[in-house]
Amino acid sequence: MNIRIASYVFILLLVFQTGLHAQQGQEEIRREVTLYNPFKPSLNKAVKMYFPPEISDTAVTVPQFNYTISASPFMPEYEIKTISAARLEPDPLPKLYKGFLNLGFGNYFSPVGELNISSTRSRNGLAGIYLAHESSFGKLMIDDATQVYGGYMDNMGRIYGTRFLRRTALAANIDFNHIRRYAYGGDPVLLSMNEINKDSLKIQYLNPRADINIYSTRMDSAKMFYDIELYYNLLYQNSQYYQHLAGVNADLGYDMDIFYASLDIGYAMITIPNIEDKFRHRVRIKPAISKRSSNWNFRIGLQLIADARYYEEPPLPAEYKTKLFFYPDLKFQFSVIPTILSMYVGLDGEYTSNNASEIVYINPFVVTHNLTGLIEPSDELYSILPTDTKLRVKGGIAGHASANTGYRLNISYSMFENMVFYINDLLEGRSFNPIYDNGELLNVQAEFSTRLSDEVSMVAQAGYYNYSMEYLEKPWHKPAWDAKLGLDYNLRDKIIANANIHGLSKRFARVGPMSYSSSTDYEIFEMPMNLSLSVGLEYRYTKILSFWARLNNIALNRYFEWNFYPSQRFLFMGGFTYSL
Repeated sequence: MNIRIASYVFILLLVFQTGLHAQQGQEEIRREVTLYNPFKPSLNKAVKMYFPPEISDTAVTVPQFNYTISASPFMPEYEIKTISAARLEPDPLPKLYKGFLNLGFGNYFSPVGELNISSTRSRNGLAGIYLAHESSFGKLMIDDATQVYGGYMDNMGRIYGTRFLRRTALAANIDFNHIRRYAYGGDPVLLSMNEINKDSLKIQYLNPRADINIYSTRMDSAKMFYDIELYYNLLYQNSQYYQHLAGVNADLGYDMDIFYASLDIGYAMITIPNIEDKFRHRVRIKPAISKRSSNWNFRIGLQLIADARYYEEPPLPAEYKTKLFFYPDLKFQFSVIPTILSMYVGLDGEYTSNNASEIVYINPFVVTHNLTGLIEPSDELYSILPTDTKLRVKGGIAGHASANTGYRLNISYSMFENMVFYINDLLEGRSFNPIYDNGELLNVQAEFSTRLSDEVSMVAQAGYYNYSMEYLEKPWHKPAWDAKLGLDYNLRDKIIANANIHGLSKRFARVGPMSYSSSTDYEIFEMPMNLSLSVGLEYRYTKILSFWARLNNIALNRYFEWNFYPSQRFLFMGGFTYSL
């Protein structure tokens, strides 16, 4: 140890001495020392050794436990309940109100009103009363320079009731209709020359009606079906001009397994006290057999009508006689593509009585205009001959293009005798006289309906009429075509709107020769084609109260119902409906 220390001391002294001599030698040469790097002390990395203590337990403990199982049954309490059988019930019926009141008013001083009061649902029967009124008291223009009073009035009342019995039902109705018109039309040349009181142009018809019928309510087709009706109809103008119409109809049917047999019979008697043709009798017998399946059906029958009355066949005088009218009744329909396309063909005929109680609703201006300017009832209204459609061949297709789209197309060709047309009188053209002709008619009817969405639906209808006349130059007042396009909008039964476009072709009328004309021949007047728009809107404020508005006759030109009888122009009407 000492030797090692002594060696270290010797080496150190030797190095020190050598460095000292070197320094002295350098001082003689160079006396400055330049350090380029500063001194940086540093330590070397060291690895730390870590030895955690460990404890080894040599004692082992094993857990031990003892248990026993005591088995005993568990008896829960329970109660058996019977499950009732499933029962299908219909949806609850909506509330049925006892009636409604509808009131409205429009320009041309036009009030309208409806009142309906009826019993609610009952298994025993129903009864009610219905009243309606519509009128107008305004003036309108015949032409650009002539203004006349063009008012009208329609009143209607009905009392109805039905009693449900075990297998039948007994129904009765009493109707009352009042029609008031004014013969405001006429040749504008003569109307501008004469100022006439409107009361002298008044035309009124009273038309009460009563009927009672008893019919079968059996749903079993193996039982006989019957519907028997007794009716009475009165048309009254004044104490000299009126018509009584009474009759009975019976519709019988029975399923004979092989086919269904039906029989329609009827009798009608007309009395008109103050004209030559006082008593008329008409008997109708219409037997038929039919058969139906899921893809086809057919009907084979005939119709026989016996009509006893005065018939006038110029130049012979009128003669009371009985005429027989015989018509086939054939129809066959089959399904080409089920629910999509079906076709039918048929052969039949038609008898139209043309009695006065029917004509007044078609043309109320069949009256007499005398030389004093008064409008009076006409004998010709009560003497119009029946129209005999001798034979009609028809066919068509119908079906559904989708669940919401349907279509129909009908074509018919008929031969007729004594079809009624109307021409203006020769005094001022205010009234109309019936005129008859024979001929043929080709008629095409088409209809298309679809639901565009849950709220919007559309219906389009069109008709084409091609007359071939035997004597008359034109089918007076008859259109060559007509069309209608309707749109309905329903927003959650809250807002209901509709728009309808009506189209009517030009028509022709026969007039003259008038008293002021030097011509000895009649003139032909042309009534222009008419396109009109009608719009309606209803807002259902509550379930019992709604407000409505209508806009009618929105058109560029006038619509003429009859020659010299233009209709009112733009008509606005608004009102409300209240459920009672």
